Amino acid sequence: MTDRIKIDATELLSARMSADRLRVLLTLRDEAGQNVTISLPAGCINTVLTALPRSPDTGPLHALDTWSMEPVGNGHDLVLTLRTPEGMAISFSAKPWQLEGMATIATYGRRTRVPDKSVH
Repeated sequence: MTDRIKIDATELLSARMSADRLRVLLTLRDEAGQNVTISLPAGCINTVLTALPRSPDTGPLHALDTWSMEPVGNGHDLVLTLRTPEGMAISFSAKPWQLEGMATIATYGRRTRVPDKSVH
């Protein structure tokens, strides 16, 4: 087995595509002040980006046009698909309790309390 190298970067110096556009080259500065270049397959960049926590304020905000929900083949989970008016769609595998939590927040989680209706 070969030795594994761990790089603790302190700074990202550049990000560029390889000449053949098949790889992303990240040039980093490590803790010792040395420049190190990492080469990643271009296809894995979405995986890297989706692993990063993001605030809704930092990324694009898309309008929701339609949604659908259907059971997954395992009989336990659900597939939630959200679609924009432009036709972009993304699907999520979710547990029923997760979707119930979202519905609860949508119903009761408003910043300002909606007054109860009363009959006088």
